Amino acid sequence: MDDDVVNIFNSVSVIITPHKKGFTCGIIDPKLPAERDICSYIAKGLIRFVTTNADLIYEEGIQGFYDDTEIEEISDNNVIDLFDFKKGDLN
Repeated sequence: MDDDVVNIFNSVSVIITPHKKGFTCGIIDPKLPAERDICSYIAKGLIRFVTTNADLIYEEGIQGFYDDTEIEEISDNNVIDLFDFKKGDLN
């Protein structure tokens, strides 16, 4: 399989749903625990961050919708190579 193609069936999904006390969230990860990769860890980090910083995330969401001028498709312009971005700090 081409590494440059987005495969939604191998994707990790962060699910957020309304709840009587506000919201609840979770992860759908098709990989076994021993096969987890960078996407699995980022998804877990997002869940951990949103549950401890819900007010900040809510405000960022409002700002994000305000800043949007159009919906962008996935392209090389909005895909982050985290290994280049962090320059080896992930070990």
